[in-house]
Amino acid sequence: MKTLAWLPGLIACLALVTGCASLQPPAATAPRAVNATGTPLAVTLSPSTASPLPVATRVVPTSTLQPQPTTTGTTDGAETLALVNGTLIDGTGAVSLADAVVVIRNERIVGVGTRAAVPIPDGAQVIDVQGATILPGFFNTHVHRGYSAQNLQTWAQAGVTTVRDLGTSPAPDTFANRDALLRDPRNARLVAAGPMLTVPGGYPMVPWGMQGLVIASEQDAVVKVNQLLDDGADVIKIALESGSTFRRQIPVLSKAEAATIVKTAHARGVRASAHVTAAEDLERVLDAGVDDIAHMPYDHVSDELIARIVKAKLYWIPTLELWQHVGISDAPIIDNLRRLVAAGGQVALGTDYAGYAAQFELGMPLSEMEAMQKAGMTPMQIILAGTRNAAVVCSLDRELGTLEVGKVADVLVVSGNPLQDIHALASVRLVIHNGTIIRQ
Repeated sequence: MKTLAWLPGLIACLALVTGCASLQPPAATAPRAVNATGTPLAVTLSPSTASPLPVATRVVPTSTLQPQPTTTGTTDGAETLALVNGTLIDGTGAVSLADAVVVIRNERIVGVGTRAAVPIPDGAQVIDVQGATILPGFFNTHVHRGYSAQNLQTWAQAGVTTVRDLGTSPAPDTFANRDALLRDPRNARLVAAGPMLTVPGGYPMVPWGMQGLVIASEQDAVVKVNQLLDDGADVIKIALESGSTFRRQIPVLSKAEAATIVKTAHARGVRASAHVTAAEDLERVLDAGVDDIAHMPYDHVSDELIARIVKAKLYWIPTLELWQHVGISDAPIIDNLRRLVAAGGQVALGTDYAGYAAQFELGMPLSEMEAMQKAGMTPMQIILAGTRNAAVVCSLDRELGTLEVGKVADVLVVSGNPLQDIHALASVRLVIHNGTIIRQ
């Protein structure tokens, strides 16, 4: 592999939740991230010295979700909320709907459609959104430092009501910390993987020194995956990084070990995500049978590989904001994404927040969305990546991701039309999380 001018910067900073105290953030322009009041957030990312934080999310089992009527009936109104006079983008991919109504009761959506079709229950609290756009709450499917109430609340206030943390060092209190954060309705919902599964001397121990959950054999994989799931992990993340990005060889899970990890997770209804940063490791991803790919490789991905990934129905999380911070030409990365979308591939929104020593957007990830547009994605495709597709990646698509009857009411209301200008997503007027108004 030829020498790459950007590698020193990458090796100095690109640590997924690294604990290397020697890493310092490079000089960077002020982030565009804003808090709930619109004030810029001075987000400075440096290696965390705190103990590793928790893992995953608790939701109502999808098997318990019962069919609901398409419109509401009369209720006592005490727990009923109706949003009226809005333009609906429901996250399903359907065209937007004018003069829309969304009715919520007991944390669930019980009515959605036009004002003429959906009656407002007597005594309901009615909010006239005055022509604003009503959307599902958004997801960020690849973050780190998700076990922070401040971070979770900032995401939630921006309308990012669910985040998926994809990496923390092993710790006995990971899931207890997660559960405690989930009890606060102001916090975004936290889905997480806990420690990354790897091999002795593998990534992320090399090159970052961050601990992973070490797998020694196929039998060990079965035991440790089941233990991780018993402890409460929502998703399994495996390292399939063989080292070419870092100009070194890094030990990696064998084909059999990786496949066993995924098979064990799937047997218990849990999805698996794979970390890769170079195109040559995508064969390992396909062999393992994972469900989504964390990062778009920095180098050219062949049309043949893209076609195979599309055929396998894998979701791809490009983390374009991460690559912007690395300081390399984004031309190959953008081209990979453009060809993936053109081939019918599925994209989910994720930034790798705090996975690099730089200033990421904490809140609605507009930089990521701008880069997606650069790759030819339409505003509707970007919205679907951040709602419906992201819910699939987080195994929450039967509960969240679209505004449909029976689903949990995570709702974002914004001024303007994001189908015309994606930046309208930053003009937040109202956020509802688990059926409760958390910003108005």
